[in-house]
Amino acid sequence: MVSYSVKGGGLVEALKMRALPEGSNDYLALLEFLKLYRDAVQLVVNKLWSLNEIPSIKTLHKMSYSELKRYGFRAHHVKQVYTYAKTIVRASKRNGGKKPVLRRLTARVDRYDYRLDLENRTLILRIHDGRVVILKLLTSIERIEKFRGWSNYEIAIKVIENEVYVAVYFRRIVKSRKTKTITTIDVNFDNVTLAVFTSSGKLLKLKRYKTPLRKILTHRIWIERIQKRYSKSWGFVKGVREVIEKHGDRMKSIALDYAHKIGDRVAEIANEHNSTIVLENLNKLRDRANSNSLFNKKLSLWFYRKIQFTINYEALERRLEVSYINPMKTSSTCPRCESRLKDNGDRVLKCSKCDFTGDRDVVACINLFYRYSRCGVPRVALNAPKGDANLRPMQGKRDEAMKSTYIRS
Repeated sequence: MVSYSVKGGGLVEALKMRALPEGSNDYLALLEFLKLYRDAVQLVVNKLWSLNEIPSIKTLHKMSYSELKRYGFRAHHVKQVYTYAKTIVRASKRNGGKKPVLRRLTARVDRYDYRLDLENRTLILRIHDGRVVILKLLTSIERIEKFRGWSNYEIAIKVIENEVYVAVYFRRIVKSRKTKTITTIDVNFDNVTLAVFTSSGKLLKLKRYKTPLRKILTHRIWIERIQKRYSKSWGFVKGVREVIEKHGDRMKSIALDYAHKIGDRVAEIANEHNSTIVLENLNKLRDRANSNSLFNKKLSLWFYRKIQFTINYEALERRLEVSYINPMKTSSTCPRCESRLKDNGDRVLKCSKCDFTGDRDVVACINLFYRYSRCGVPRVALNAPKGDANLRPMQGKRDEAMKSTYIRS
């Protein structure tokens, strides 16, 4: 199994596999290390929970090291304990949860504390009190082949029901190639709209893809109905609980499948046009929650982060540059005269000042292009004309832009 992420212009993938300790002593030593690691993290979590602000690693070290040194950890073990504890506390407080109580046996280990031999599929792990554990990695040479030339910087190791599992994190720095066009992406509840422009503003391609948010919302409604019907017992009745879990798994599956497909499709179109991809910076989107319960429900289920992540990842795989732009008022500002647009019905907007008419999502794509072009980004014309007729697709090609396309397998 492989999981992946994007960090600092590079690709990060985790190769996950089972592992076998070389001997019974290795397994017992590893088990002891993981229990000590869990206790150390819990100790730091307890300290952090009572604080109003989470301190820096340096401050945390001064607060905790006198108690942690009795565990016999190496220096980088302690640093990982601090980092892991801070992550757990932040997540719990952000979600309004109770103080975390750790039960799982899991640890993250820095590259200074292990030696990985991919050729022989062996992992040598340095643990507490100067001891060493040797693990045989149970994976095929074909899976490992992909990561030749990648650097590994961290591992995660855990024990579940006496089985040892290891995730090795690999990183590859990607150098973006020189691009000639700009692809802007507008992500909405019901669709993802894509527009490809030349640096001078000529529209080359316009596509819209429906999202499965309504399907996901249907499963959410079913869960709520079941919970309402069995309000006092749904958490205790196995059959009811399994039905709820089935709907929940289906929601996750739909979102994940769509995100992968749309990410690949968008990146492929951008690759064909040798394009820089421009996305909306939606980091503060959750702050828009209001008194409208339906809107809030859609917002809670909207998987825009997955969509943007997979687009970003697939773009980096193809060495394409990705940029994030402030989306404020991109769907309500006239791209011709910058006046406020008014709703003309059926997602069509009209400017009362210059008579510009356009689809809301296409207008957002056009405005994202303008904002990106005005940032002084290399290879993009800074004086892209506002009045370029080719940049007004909705006036002459409105029907084309209103079409929606399903992502097919």
